[in-house]
Amino acid sequence: MADRPTYNKGQLAEYFARIALPESRWEYSVVERPDDEKLTYLTDLLKHHVVKVPFENLTLHYSWHKVIDTKPQHLFNKMVRQPARGGYCLENNSLFHTVLLSLGFSVYLVGARVYNPGTKKYGGFSHCANIVTIGDTRYMVDVGYGPNQPARPIPLLPGVEQAHVGQSQMRVIWDSIPQNLNQESKLWIYQHRIDAGAEWVPNYCFVDVEFLLEDIRGMNMSPWRSPTSFFTYRILITRFTTSHEVDGADGPESPGVKAVSEGELDGAIILNHDSLKWRRNGKTVLEQKLKAEKDRLEALRRYFGIVFPDEDQEAILSTASELKDSGVEV
Repeated sequence: MADRPTYNKGQLAEYFARIALPESRWEYSVVERPDDEKLTYLTDLLKHHVVKVPFENLTLHYSWHKVIDTKPQHLFNKMVRQPARGGYCLENNSLFHTVLLSLGFSVYLVGARVYNPGTKKYGGFSHCANIVTIGDTRYMVDVGYGPNQPARPIPLLPGVEQAHVGQSQMRVIWDSIPQNLNQESKLWIYQHRIDAGAEWVPNYCFVDVEFLLEDIRGMNMSPWRSPTSFFTYRILITRFTTSHEVDGADGPESPGVKAVSEGELDGAIILNHDSLKWRRNGKTVLEQKLKAEKDRLEALRRYFGIVFPDEDQEAILSTASELKDSGVEV
Protein backbone atom coordinates (compact mmCIF):
# COMPACT_ATOMS: atom_id res chain seq x y z
CA MET A 1 0.00 0.00 0.00
CA ALA A 2 1.39 3.36 -1.01
CA ASP A 3 2.34 5.71 1.81
CA ARG A 4 0.29 8.81 1.00
CA PRO A 5 -0.33 11.88 3.16
CA THR A 6 -3.80 12.00 4.72
CA TYR A 7 -5.74 14.44 6.88
CA ASN A 8 -6.65 13.53 10.46
CA LYS A 9 -10.12 13.71 12.00
CA GLY A 10 -9.60 17.25 13.24
CA GLN A 11 -8.52 18.42 9.81
CA LEU A 12 -11.48 16.71 8.16
CA ALA A 13 -13.79 18.53 10.58
CA GLU A 14 -12.17 21.82 9.55
CA TYR A 15 -12.69 20.93 5.90
CA PHE A 16 -16.36 20.05 6.43
CA ALA A 17 -16.92 23.39 8.15
CA ARG A 18 -15.04 25.18 5.37
CA ILE A 19 -17.33 23.76 2.66
CA ALA A 20 -20.48 24.46 4.73
CA LEU A 21 -21.41 20.80 5.06
CA PRO A 22 -24.16 20.33 7.69
CA GLU A 23 -22.71 18.78 10.85
CA SER A 24 -25.21 15.94 10.56
CA ARG A 25 -23.36 14.93 7.36
CA TRP A 26 -19.84 14.93 8.82
CA GLU A 27 -18.33 11.46 8.43
CA TYR A 28 -14.76 10.36 8.97
CA SER A 29 -14.81 7.01 7.14
CA VAL A 30 -16.96 5.67 4.32
CA VAL A 31 -15.32 2.25 4.25
CA GLU A 32 -18.28 0.41 5.81
CA ARG A 33 -20.94 2.36 3.92
CA PRO A 34 -22.91 0.65 1.12
CA ASP A 35 -22.05 1.75 -2.41
CA ASP A 36 -25.14 3.92 -2.93
CA GLU A 37 -24.37 5.90 0.23
CA LYS A 38 -20.74 6.31 -0.82
CA LEU A 39 -21.84 7.80 -4.14
CA THR A 40 -24.34 10.12 -2.46
CA TYR A 41 -21.69 11.33 -0.02
CA LEU A 42 -19.14 11.84 -2.78
CA THR A 43 -21.70 13.86 -4.74
CA ASP A 44 -22.48 16.01 -1.70
CA LEU A 45 -18.81 16.71 -1.05
CA LEU A 46 -18.24 17.70 -4.68
CA LYS A 47 -21.24 20.05 -4.68
CA HIS A 48 -20.23 21.80 -1.47
CA HIS A 49 -16.61 22.07 -2.59
CA VAL A 50 -17.31 23.71 -5.97
CA VAL A 51 -19.61 26.29 -4.36
CA LYS A 52 -17.38 27.17 -1.40
CA VAL A 53 -13.83 26.61 -2.70
CA PRO A 54 -13.24 28.70 -5.83
CA PHE A 55 -11.10 27.96 -8.84
CA GLU A 56 -8.62 30.85 -8.68
CA ASN A 57 -5.07 31.99 -9.31
CA LEU A 58 -4.96 34.92 -6.87
CA THR A 59 -1.73 33.83 -5.15
CA LEU A 60 0.18 34.65 -8.34
CA HIS A 61 -0.99 38.26 -8.10
CA TYR A 62 -2.06 39.14 -4.56
CA SER A 63 0.88 37.82 -2.55
CA TRP A 64 4.45 38.91 -1.93
CA HIS A 65 5.85 35.39 -2.51
CA LYS A 66 3.73 34.17 -5.49
CA VAL A 67 4.47 30.53 -4.61
CA ILE A 68 2.10 27.70 -5.59
CA ASP A 69 2.84 24.59 -3.52
CA THR A 70 0.79 21.43 -4.13
CA LYS A 71 1.90 19.53 -1.02
CA PRO A 72 -1.22 18.36 0.89
CA GLN A 73 -0.46 20.18 4.15
CA HIS A 74 0.29 23.45 2.39
CA LEU A 75 -2.95 23.16 0.41
CA PHE A 76 -4.87 22.55 3.63
CA ASN A 77 -3.43 25.63 5.29
CA LYS A 78 -4.10 27.78 2.25
CA MET A 79 -7.53 26.56 1.13
CA VAL A 80 -9.15 25.37 4.35
CA ARG A 81 -7.67 27.60 7.04
CA GLN A 82 -7.67 30.79 4.96
CA PRO A 83 -11.28 32.00 4.67
CA ALA A 84 -12.79 31.70 1.18
CA ARG A 85 -9.54 30.90 -0.62
CA GLY A 86 -9.22 28.32 -3.37
CA GLY A 87 -6.67 27.43 -6.01
CA TYR A 88 -6.29 26.37 -9.60
CA CYS A 89 -6.81 22.84 -10.93
CA LEU A 90 -3.77 21.10 -9.51
CA GLU A 91 -4.39 22.62 -6.09
CA ASN A 92 -8.14 21.97 -5.89
CA ASN A 93 -7.97 18.40 -7.14
CA SER A 94 -4.94 17.53 -5.00
CA LEU A 95 -6.69 18.82 -1.87
CA PHE A 96 -9.88 16.93 -2.74
CA HIS A 97 -7.82 13.81 -3.48
CA THR A 98 -6.32 13.87 0.00
CA VAL A 99 -9.74 14.42 1.58
CA LEU A 100 -11.22 11.44 -0.31
CA LEU A 101 -8.23 9.26 0.52
CA SER A 102 -8.53 10.20 4.20
CA LEU A 103 -12.20 9.20 4.19
CA GLY A 104 -11.42 5.76 2.81
CA PHE A 105 -12.52 6.18 -0.80
CA SER A 106 -10.73 4.13 -3.46
CA VAL A 107 -9.20 7.01 -5.41
CA TYR A 108 -6.24 7.90 -7.59
CA LEU A 109 -5.12 10.91 -9.62
CA VAL A 110 -4.82 11.06 -13.40
CA GLY A 111 -3.14 13.61 -15.64
CA ALA A 112 -5.07 15.58 -18.24
CA ARG A 113 -4.39 17.69 -21.34
CA VAL A 114 -6.58 20.78 -21.83
CA TYR A 115 -8.18 21.38 -25.24
CA ASN A 116 -7.64 24.71 -27.00
CA PRO A 117 -10.68 25.45 -29.22
CA GLY A 118 -8.72 28.13 -31.08
CA THR A 119 -5.99 25.79 -32.31
CA LYS A 120 -8.18 22.67 -32.04
CA LYS A 121 -5.31 20.96 -30.26
CA TYR A 122 -4.57 19.59 -26.81
CA GLY A 123 -1.73 21.00 -24.75
CA GLY A 124 0.67 19.05 -22.58
CA PHE A 125 -0.17 17.65 -19.17
CA SER A 126 -1.26 20.65 -17.09
CA HIS A 127 -4.49 19.46 -15.46
CA CYS A 128 -5.52 16.56 -13.26
CA ALA A 129 -8.64 14.80 -12.02
CA ASN A 130 -9.58 12.05 -9.58
CA ILE A 131 -10.84 8.59 -10.43
CA VAL A 132 -13.01 7.12 -7.67
CA THR A 133 -14.11 3.48 -7.74
CA ILE A 134 -17.42 2.62 -6.06
CA GLY A 135 -18.57 -0.96 -6.48
CA ASP A 136 -17.99 -1.94 -10.10
CA THR A 137 -18.10 1.62 -11.44
CA ARG A 138 -15.34 4.16 -11.80
CA TYR A 139 -16.18 7.87 -11.64
CA MET A 140 -14.20 10.87 -12.83
CA VAL A 141 -14.31 13.63 -10.22
CA ASP A 142 -12.99 17.12 -10.98
CA VAL A 143 -13.32 20.13 -8.66
CA GLY A 144 -10.73 22.30 -10.41
CA TYR A 145 -11.76 23.27 -13.94
CA GLY A 146 -14.20 26.14 -13.53
CA PRO A 147 -17.78 26.48 -14.81
CA ASN A 148 -17.62 23.63 -17.34
CA GLN A 149 -16.17 21.05 -14.95
CA PRO A 150 -18.31 18.03 -14.06
CA ALA A 151 -21.06 19.15 -11.68
CA ARG A 152 -21.22 15.68 -10.15
CA PRO A 153 -19.18 12.46 -10.33
CA ILE A 154 -19.31 11.28 -13.93
CA PRO A 155 -19.22 7.51 -14.51
CA LEU A 156 -16.62 6.27 -16.97
CA LEU A 157 -19.24 4.95 -19.38
CA PRO A 158 -18.37 6.02 -22.95
CA GLY A 159 -20.95 8.24 -24.63
CA VAL A 160 -23.51 8.22 -21.81
CA GLU A 161 -24.97 11.73 -21.51
CA GLN A 162 -25.20 13.26 -18.04
CA ALA A 163 -27.01 16.38 -16.81
CA HIS A 164 -24.69 19.27 -15.96
CA VAL A 165 -26.19 22.61 -14.81
CA GLY A 166 -29.45 23.92 -16.23
CA GLN A 167 -29.86 22.66 -19.80
CA SER A 168 -26.18 21.84 -20.29
CA GLN A 169 -24.89 18.28 -20.56
CA MET A 170 -21.61 16.41 -20.10
CA ARG A 171 -20.16 13.06 -21.09
CA VAL A 172 -16.92 11.17 -21.55
CA ILE A 173 -15.92 9.22 -24.64
CA TRP A 174 -13.13 6.68 -25.12
CA ASP A 175 -11.21 7.64 -28.23
CA SER A 176 -7.90 8.73 -29.71
CA ILE A 177 -7.04 12.38 -30.33
CA PRO A 178 -5.91 13.72 -33.74
CA GLN A 179 -2.44 14.62 -32.44
CA ASN A 180 -1.60 11.01 -31.63
CA LEU A 181 0.69 9.31 -34.15
CA ASN A 182 -0.62 6.02 -32.83
CA GLN A 183 -4.37 6.20 -33.46
CA GLU A 184 -4.81 2.86 -31.70
CA SER A 185 -3.89 4.61 -28.46
CA LYS A 186 -7.10 5.76 -26.77
CA LEU A 187 -7.89 7.85 -23.74
CA TRP A 188 -10.85 9.47 -22.02
CA ILE A 189 -12.16 12.75 -23.44
CA TYR A 190 -14.42 14.93 -21.30
CA GLN A 191 -16.96 16.89 -23.35
CA HIS A 192 -19.58 19.52 -22.54
CA ARG A 193 -22.41 21.18 -24.45
CA ILE A 194 -24.76 24.03 -23.55
CA ASP A 195 -27.96 22.16 -24.41
CA ALA A 196 -29.22 18.99 -26.11
CA GLY A 197 -29.18 20.63 -29.55
CA ALA A 198 -25.62 21.98 -29.39
CA GLU A 199 -22.38 20.41 -30.58
CA TRP A 200 -20.25 18.55 -28.07
CA VAL A 201 -17.10 20.52 -27.23
CA PRO A 202 -13.97 18.78 -25.87
CA ASN A 203 -12.67 20.28 -22.64
CA TYR A 204 -9.78 17.96 -21.85
CA CYS A 205 -8.57 14.41 -22.26
CA PHE A 206 -7.08 12.24 -19.54
CA VAL A 207 -5.08 9.05 -19.49
CA ASP A 208 -6.10 5.91 -17.64
CA VAL A 209 -2.83 5.80 -15.71
CA GLU A 210 -2.31 6.79 -12.09
CA PHE A 211 -0.32 9.98 -11.50
CA LEU A 212 1.71 10.38 -8.33
CA LEU A 213 1.87 13.47 -6.14
CA GLU A 214 5.39 13.87 -7.51
CA ASP A 215 3.92 14.06 -11.02
CA ILE A 216 1.53 16.78 -9.89
CA ARG A 217 4.39 18.81 -8.42
CA GLY A 218 6.28 18.52 -11.70
CA MET A 219 3.22 19.49 -13.76
CA ASN A 220 2.65 22.48 -11.49
CA MET A 221 5.68 24.27 -12.92
CA SER A 222 3.80 24.97 -16.17
CA PRO A 223 0.78 26.97 -14.92
CA TRP A 224 2.84 28.50 -12.11
CA ARG A 225 6.00 29.57 -13.93
CA SER A 226 5.60 29.26 -17.72
CA PRO A 227 5.71 32.62 -19.56
CA THR A 228 2.93 31.32 -21.83
CA SER A 229 0.61 30.54 -18.90
CA PHE A 230 -2.26 33.04 -18.72
CA PHE A 231 -2.39 32.39 -14.98
CA THR A 232 0.78 34.47 -14.61
CA TYR A 233 -0.60 37.66 -16.12
CA ARG A 234 -4.40 37.45 -15.86
CA ILE A 235 -6.59 37.09 -12.78
CA LEU A 236 -9.31 34.45 -12.88
CA ILE A 237 -11.65 33.29 -10.14
CA THR A 238 -14.92 31.39 -10.41
CA ARG A 239 -17.25 29.35 -8.24
CA PHE A 240 -20.56 27.57 -8.73
CA THR A 241 -23.72 29.12 -7.29
CA THR A 242 -26.95 27.58 -5.99
CA SER A 243 -30.63 28.32 -6.44
CA HIS A 244 -30.87 29.39 -2.78
CA GLU A 245 -28.43 32.28 -3.17
CA VAL A 246 -30.33 35.57 -3.27
CA ASP A 247 -27.72 37.66 -5.03
CA GLY A 248 -24.38 36.26 -3.92
CA ALA A 249 -23.54 39.63 -2.45
CA ASP A 250 -23.25 38.84 1.22
CA GLY A 251 -19.47 38.79 1.64
CA PRO A 252 -17.51 36.37 3.87
CA GLU A 253 -19.18 33.10 4.91
CA SER A 254 -21.74 33.39 2.11
CA PRO A 255 -23.35 31.24 0.86
CA GLY A 256 -24.06 29.46 4.12
CA VAL A 257 -24.91 25.88 5.03
CA LYS A 258 -28.60 26.14 4.12
CA ALA A 259 -28.02 27.79 0.72
CA VAL A 260 -25.44 25.19 -0.30
CA SER A 261 -27.04 22.04 1.09
CA GLU A 262 -30.64 22.76 0.08
CA GLY A 263 -30.07 24.64 -3.17
CA GLU A 264 -29.36 23.11 -6.58
CA LEU A 265 -26.34 24.14 -8.64
CA ASP A 266 -27.69 26.76 -11.03
CA GLY A 267 -24.71 28.58 -12.52
CA ALA A 268 -21.41 30.28 -11.78
CA ILE A 269 -19.89 33.64 -10.89
CA ILE A 270 -16.77 34.44 -12.92
CA LEU A 271 -14.28 37.25 -12.41
CA ASN A 272 -11.96 37.36 -15.42
CA HIS A 273 -9.40 40.16 -15.07
CA ASP A 274 -11.68 43.23 -15.28
CA SER A 275 -14.99 41.51 -16.04
CA LEU A 276 -17.46 40.17 -13.48
CA LYS A 277 -20.27 37.95 -14.74
CA TRP A 278 -22.86 35.74 -13.10
CA ARG A 279 -24.72 33.21 -15.24
CA ARG A 280 -27.70 31.29 -13.86
CA ASN A 281 -29.53 28.60 -15.81
CA GLY A 282 -27.92 29.71 -19.06
CA LYS A 283 -28.71 33.42 -18.66
CA THR A 284 -26.47 36.31 -17.61
CA VAL A 285 -28.01 37.91 -14.50
CA LEU A 286 -25.11 40.16 -13.55
CA GLU A 287 -22.37 41.80 -15.61
CA GLN A 288 -19.94 44.48 -14.46
CA LYS A 289 -16.83 46.12 -15.88
CA LEU A 290 -14.23 46.61 -13.16
CA LYS A 291 -12.26 49.81 -13.72
CA ALA A 292 -9.72 49.90 -10.90
CA GLU A 293 -8.14 47.77 -8.18
CA LYS A 294 -10.62 49.00 -5.58
CA ASP A 295 -13.48 47.71 -7.76
CA ARG A 296 -11.91 44.28 -8.15
CA LEU A 297 -11.10 44.00 -4.45
CA GLU A 298 -14.70 44.88 -3.62
CA ALA A 299 -15.99 42.26 -6.09
CA LEU A 300 -13.71 39.64 -4.51
CA ARG A 301 -15.06 40.53 -1.07
CA ARG A 302 -18.70 40.78 -2.08
CA TYR A 303 -19.09 37.76 -4.34
CA PHE A 304 -16.32 35.44 -3.12
CA GLY A 305 -15.80 36.49 0.50
CA ILE A 306 -12.07 37.12 -0.03
CA VAL A 307 -10.37 39.97 1.83
CA PHE A 308 -6.60 40.41 1.53
CA PRO A 309 -4.29 41.95 4.13
CA ASP A 310 -2.67 45.21 3.05
CA GLU A 311 0.65 43.65 2.03
CA ASP A 312 -1.08 41.26 -0.36
CA GLN A 313 -3.20 44.03 -1.84
CA GLU A 314 -0.04 46.03 -2.46
CA ALA A 315 1.77 43.09 -4.10
CA ILE A 316 -0.13 43.58 -7.36
CA LEU A 317 0.73 47.26 -7.74
CA SER A 318 2.87 48.12 -10.79
CA THR A 319 2.48 44.61 -12.22
CA ALA A 320 0.87 43.65 -15.54
CA SER A 321 -2.26 42.35 -13.81
CA GLU A 322 -2.99 45.53 -11.83
CA LEU A 323 -6.21 47.31 -12.78
CA LYS A 324 -5.63 51.01 -13.37
CA ASP A 325 -8.47 53.45 -13.87
CA SER A 326 -7.68 55.44 -17.01
CA GLY A 327 -10.52 57.82 -16.32
CA VAL A 328 -11.70 57.38 -19.90
CA GLU A 329 -15.24 56.16 -20.48
CA VAL A 330 -15.51 53.51 -23.20
